[in-house]
Amino acid sequence: MAEREITLDTAAFLDSPQAQGIAGAKRAEVHAIADRFLACCYEQVGKAPRHLDGEDLHSIVGHLLPARLGRKDPLAAHVPVVLRAYLDFLGERAVVSQMFELRRALEGTLAEFEKAVASGEHTHAAPQKPFVHRAAKTGRNDPCPCGSGRKFKHCCARTGA
Repeated sequence: MAEREITLDTAAFLDSPQAQGIAGAKRAEVHAIADRFLACCYEQVGKAPRHLDGEDLHSIVGHLLPARLGRKDPLAAHVPVVLRAYLDFLGERAVVSQMFELRRALEGTLAEFEKAVASGEHTHAAPQKPFVHRAAKTGRNDPCPCGSGRKFKHCCARTGA
């Protein structure tokens, strides 16, 4: 499923005016960078790009994306401009509530990205652990957590809240 989403999102980006307006990078280079960025989003972080927040983007740009590039990879020079164009594309294509935070995180992480690619320190990046919800589940016959005093099955379970 992730491969399909990556392919579709990459194709949509490559056909956009934002991708076509990138100067100094060949279409194949833009394709490779977008493909690797989206693979980090979907496969490693587990989120669509429009659902990312600043911490997610910092993790991707500072740690995960450099691991997908070789040491001193020439593609790294084009990553900042491609990711800026991708954020512009994303902002026009979808409602992204964290857009300001994403732009700040991108600009704040680019120096870390460049250092990681230049030094090759990214090869030992630890994969993110999956989120585990530690809260106990509400049973059907337990009191509803909304505070109504009714059983959960007769209150919020019916409305799907």
